[in-house]
Amino acid sequence: NMLPDLELTGEEQAMLAGEMGAATAMAMRIVTRMAPLYGANRLIPITRAHIDGCIYEGDAGLEFAERLARDGGRVQVPTSLNVISLDRAKWRELGQDPGYAEKARRLGQAYVDMGARPTFTCTPYYTDSRPSFGEQIAWAESNAVAFANSVIGARTNRYGDYLDISCALTGRVPAAGLHLDEPRLGEVL
Repeated sequence: NMLPDLELTGEEQAMLAGEMGAATAMAMRIVTRMAPLYGANRLIPITRAHIDGCIYEGDAGLEFAERLARDGGRVQVPTSLNVISLDRAKWRELGQDPGYAEKARRLGQAYVDMGARPTFTCTPYYTDSRPSFGEQIAWAESNAVAFANSVIGARTNRYGDYLDISCALTGRVPAAGLHLDEPRLGEVL
């Protein structure tokens, strides 16, 4: 057993076993492999996600997102998207390479195909995606994570590329860090 110290619910075990599709199984493999690295022994359900992995940085990220979409990936919680790597309306005027622009467009589209909303903003707290105090979320984008935790009082760690979409597809995060009470307690008076 690769996950000896990780307690999974029946639903989480079903996701891992592929009962909810290939994309969800891959996403759950990623979340469960990352959980022990965070020091978590269980997962926590979330209510929303914000994806940073939609910025085109190379073919590997594009292939990963398109594979998840092709394998039937669907976000399990309302999910917003960070900025993408092109201005969708004016990329030609801005002199972007057509090959690069097409890959950037495809990457954004793969996330939209998985059910994410095409918000394309690094400030999801200014949209109707804004969480409430105490809400468990999976947000990427460092400024959004800081704002969510400190100003709103929602709970999220900083989820990097590809773990962010994995959390959105499973609706789960590792039970660790700023999702828990104790790490949120003040240390300076």
